[in-house]
Amino acid sequence: MPDPDIDLLVLIVVSLSQSKKLEANLNRQHFYFTTIDSASSLFHEPTVCLLLGLKHERLDTLKTLVRKYCQPYRKFIPVEMRSMRELGSLPVMESQEGGATLYALPIEEFNQI
Repeated sequence: MPDPDIDLLVLIVVSLSQSKKLEANLNRQHFYFTTIDSASSLFHEPTVCLLLGLKHERLDTLKTLVRKYCQPYRKFIPVEMRSMRELGSLPVMESQEGGATLYALPIEEFNQI
């Protein structure tokens, strides 16, 4: 059950591939959240958004967990070709994926119905 003295709304945007480990460890530390699929065509890697209500005293613990389980990593992605004739050798480009973006917003009132 969430703490009744919640004073922060936290949004965490994280890659889908790293979200499961983060979610499991958030549960172990008694963080309660809602997961929203926020996949878009802007990024190669699908993402999710976690919404949490918490006391500001727990923010450092949350940041530590996010840093531990959401490290950015490099990935090589094949470049898409325009025609089949260009398939001589498939060029790749390096991409940084993973990691997380965390937003913490102060709130005046939190109600869970």
